Amino acid sequence: MKKIPPQNLAAQIELKPDSIKPFENIALAFSGGGFRAASFSLGVLSFLNTVTFDDETDELAGQVLLQQVSYMSSASGGTIATTLYALYSARGNSFGTFYSKLLTQLTGDNLLKDSLKNLAGKKCWDKTSHKSRNIINAFALAYNADLFEGATLQTLYPVDVPTAHLKEVCFNATEFYTGQSFRQHVKLAPDKKPDLSFVYGNADIYLDKAEAEKIRLGDVLAASSCFPAGFEPIVFPEDFTYNGGLTEAELKKAVHMEPQTDDKKETKFIKEAQFGLMDGGITDNQGLQSLMDADKRRLEKQTDFAPFDLMLVNDVGSHFIHPYEIPKVKKDGTLTINSTFGLAGTFLVLFAGLVWFGICKHCTFAVITGSLLAALPIIYVGGMLLIGHLLFGASESSSGVNLQRNFTKKIISLLLKYFTQTPLTVIKQMLAARAESVLMLNTSIFLKRIRQLLYDQFYGSPRWENRGKGNHVYDLSFSNDINRAKSPEPPELNPSHEMQIVAQVAFNMGTTLWFDKQTTEQEHCEACLIACGQFTTCYNLLQYTERLLTKSTTGIYDKKYTKRLQHLKTQLQEHYEHFKMEPFFLYNQSGVGFNVPGFVKITMREIPIPDNSNYSLKPRAKK
Repeated sequence: MKKIPPQNLAAQIELKPDSIKPFENIALAFSGGGFRAASFSLGVLSFLNTVTFDDETDELAGQVLLQQVSYMSSASGGTIATTLYALYSARGNSFGTFYSKLLTQLTGDNLLKDSLKNLAGKKCWDKTSHKSRNIINAFALAYNADLFEGATLQTLYPVDVPTAHLKEVCFNATEFYTGQSFRQHVKLAPDKKPDLSFVYGNADIYLDKAEAEKIRLGDVLAASSCFPAGFEPIVFPEDFTYNGGLTEAELKKAVHMEPQTDDKKETKFIKEAQFGLMDGGITDNQGLQSLMDADKRRLEKQTDFAPFDLMLVNDVGSHFIHPYEIPKVKKDGTLTINSTFGLAGTFLVLFAGLVWFGICKHCTFAVITGSLLAALPIIYVGGMLLIGHLLFGASESSSGVNLQRNFTKKIISLLLKYFTQTPLTVIKQMLAARAESVLMLNTSIFLKRIRQLLYDQFYGSPRWENRGKGNHVYDLSFSNDINRAKSPEPPELNPSHEMQIVAQVAFNMGTTLWFDKQTTEQEHCEACLIACGQFTTCYNLLQYTERLLTKSTTGIYDKKYTKRLQHLKTQLQEHYEHFKMEPFFLYNQSGVGFNVPGFVKITMREIPIPDNSNYSLKPRAKK
């Protein structure tokens, strides 16, 4: 078994400023967030494909920024864009072909319909006998057919494609063995060094390279994007098998699991070699930890690949949060669980009496009606007793709810005694408060806390001081005006009122796995997200270029790099001014130029003003 060396988190190897070659070796991280993240990612990629090195004396003259991207990391919805781009890049397809394909798949609910057809149908499951018939596998089959046409990770290796620029990609998931990130990553270029820290998985659970490469991209995307509550875990190995390509036996033989406790249950678990995978956003919704780890391996020269010159973190998440509102009890009431049992008994006697009356009077209707109604209180009492048994009864199972694992019988008796005497309105409020707070913890607070910790690590380290840049969907929205005001910018960087409307619509969009083509507002959300990705990337690259030019005055850069930065800044400023006047200019230009089927241009007249009453939607006064 290959032993993976532990990560040296204390190491602080830095890349000296004069070693940075601006915009030559770019790494991108794309956050999760369903189709919202995929659409924003498409906007980012399309803008990077627009900016050209236009200085004829530059060694990169004629190339675009996107061609300098050597690494991509993603989670959840961001993986929709990165997997498809990596595949099309490896095949040598034009960017326009990729753009058209992804935009077409994001528009409407075709993926959703195909997934539900898979779930309801039988034919597709006959061809994948080992896959469990559930929602996540139904989506995996749709991804496989609609997006990737059966492609595997091995398909990402470019063959005779001179335009291929990616060297490494990472599609993050979370494993339910140790609770860590599970890195579904591959190297797309030869690496002369062993790079021992690079494995398909993590240090505690990983797969051999040969078998990992046979995994289909549809299953890779499903593992990266199966968010809790919406999906069940995708299970290794059976859910990654497919007829004629990869068997359960091959995968079980290829997996390595490091013991954590070495107890009997764990030994049995490791022997079965079966574990669950879920959304990469659970542990790192920005794909940032994998990006930092990849750069660390490069700085420590574990790999032959060079450290990154720019690390752009593209994020549709945020630090903003909707405050918790306490559910109110309108009226205490007098109805309790105990009193409902009494009512159930009363109704049972009445309905039984109706049955007896029907028998005596030979009234079939009364007998049938009374019998059916009598079943209701019986079902209610039986259901309540079953719930009580599940909550308070003894069980050897380690899963589910069972209070005897946490409380003594005496405490449980007290709970039963007083909870059954508590008004149901109070119990309802208590349950609602717990449900809402748990949902808030899982879908917001935990994710934002992890995000903050990773951001503090990334932006607080001198290692990435001159190379890291955030690119957030909310940067130019009205919601972020307070934060932007805390760090005043040059007037030329102020967004136009129209840009802010588009950014706010994009930021307001929720996380879904489809856009409803019939709903005009959602069609606008998709367009706003792509346009927001385009002009927000322009804005942040302008900021970054200006930062590097400020440092260039100290003489840390070669003159040719200062010249490159000046040329890029001029071009970015021209794009930004164009975005101020027409936020959708590049979105419309791309849709028409890339011949996207059914594409319709968008204008600001069609964009509804965001319903955020506390924002001043009046245009800014011109300075």
